[in-house]
Amino acid sequence: MQCLRHGLRTFFLASLFAATCAHAASDPLTAVLEESRATGKGLSLYVNGQAIPAVVVSVGDGWVVARSQAQGTIVVRLDRIDVAAGFVGLPGGEKK
Repeated sequence: MQCLRHGLRTFFLASLFAATCAHAASDPLTAVLEESRATGKGLSLYVNGQAIPAVVVSVGDGWVVARSQAQGTIVVRLDRIDVAAGFVGLPGGEKK
């Protein structure tokens, strides 16, 4: 019985890990924003046709907080971002 519990627990944790990785891979915008936050590299956020150069400070539930030399602290709704462009790695570690 204990072996069965251990097997189920292992299966559950592996499934949870796979689902988390699949979600991150399915949302490249969040992956790029998180990489900018982690590395400190700047990128351009295109919001309603306006380019905003910034470095991502945090990515929350529906919000992105960034900083810019020109504007200081910037808070943008995640669903308003059209494009994020910059020299950050491709999601999933792909090399091209």
